[in-house]
Amino acid sequence: MAVGLASALAGGANAQERGSRLEAELETPPKLPAIGARLGAFRAFVGGTAGATYDDNIYAQDGAKVDDVYFKLSPNVKVSSDTSRYKLNLAAGLDRYEYSDRTSESRTDWNVSGDVLTELLRDTTVSLNSGFRRATEERGSPDSPVTAVSPVRYEAFTAGGGFAREVGRLQARTVVDYQELNYDDGRRGNGTIINNDDRDRKTLSGGGELSYSFSPGYRIFARALLDRVWYRLPVDDNGYNRDARGYRLTGGLKFDVTNVIEGGIFAGYMHRSYKDIVFDDYSGIAYGANVRWAPTRLTTVRFAVNRDVQETTQIGYRGYVSTDFGVRVEHELRREITLKLGARYAKNRYLLSSAIPAGGALLHRDDDLYYANAGVDYLLNRQFLIGLGWDYVKRSSNAVTSDYSRNKIFGFLKVTL
Repeated sequence: MAVGLASALAGGANAQERGSRLEAELETPPKLPAIGARLGAFRAFVGGTAGATYDDNIYAQDGAKVDDVYFKLSPNVKVSSDTSRYKLNLAAGLDRYEYSDRTSESRTDWNVSGDVLTELLRDTTVSLNSGFRRATEERGSPDSPVTAVSPVRYEAFTAGGGFAREVGRLQARTVVDYQELNYDDGRRGNGTIINNDDRDRKTLSGGGELSYSFSPGYRIFARALLDRVWYRLPVDDNGYNRDARGYRLTGGLKFDVTNVIEGGIFAGYMHRSYKDIVFDDYSGIAYGANVRWAPTRLTTVRFAVNRDVQETTQIGYRGYVSTDFGVRVEHELRREITLKLGARYAKNRYLLSSAIPAGGALLHRDDDLYYANAGVDYLLNRQFLIGLGWDYVKRSSNAVTSDYSRNKIFGFLKVTL
């Protein structure tokens, strides 16, 4: 249920990944925060990113690779209000991808979101958030149809809320989140339709955390997370009912020691049950970590670990256990120049159905994913930043034709006004 830094090391997370804000990763504030423009009680920020990327395997295929260069334009706007009683943020953004040769990959994604945090009483806060995005599934995503001539488009609606109360050394937090995913159908090269209606679903999740500060900078906690998934159709194209529910009980330690190291680690138990009788329940160990370490004033190292169960609609499998390990290093060569280096390893172990699908025997599928990235940012001033980078991903699987490797080399200009 956590989508943390490890998932972000090599780009955005898949639409299907569940996440809880109780297990969210640590955020990195910008070196020079934008000033924006004052509009009464609000402050407006306008910016965007423009860049170009060379991709040596745009279809994420094994064997015959197809390369291309694409251009990306990402304008965005944000309006914020920060008073003594509440904080309000409204944001909107757009991502336009324009491919030089393979124009079927060109697309426009967009999103809108809003959140508010208010203090009801002293040391008591309530938060609300909502968002909508029209987005595109990454080629190579676990359930993405490989025969589609264009990447799969989808819509995602999210809403949630939270409550936090602190009394002395005790702190209590609760969250509730709702997500609705709606995938467009795909199309093969011969014009036939790829049905994605059986991937549409709603997810309701919630949880609570109770923590105790036993020493300055150290806090122990116990956490419980619950979630339930309802699929749009009673059965998918292969006859499975994929409705599911699960829980995750963990405990751990949070720490913040003299600005040198901060974060948290946790471990516990997770369980998942499925409505279809051919899908056995799953139980196992859950663990995770998000740690920021600053060995020097110029160097920051981030570690992230997470183990959880994710959804899939692949025939013969009820889900997969994802285990992620990631690390990222940032070093200020000079105040205006930052070097970045990241690596991630993910193991996806698919959970078999107890029924053999039509056409053959079940395969014990395991995917090993390797990610690496490097980059350099040059901060011209508070408004302008130039960046260069490289991303690499390799999937090694025992499933036929599922292996691939992919390199991206990119440059961009980021503007914040």
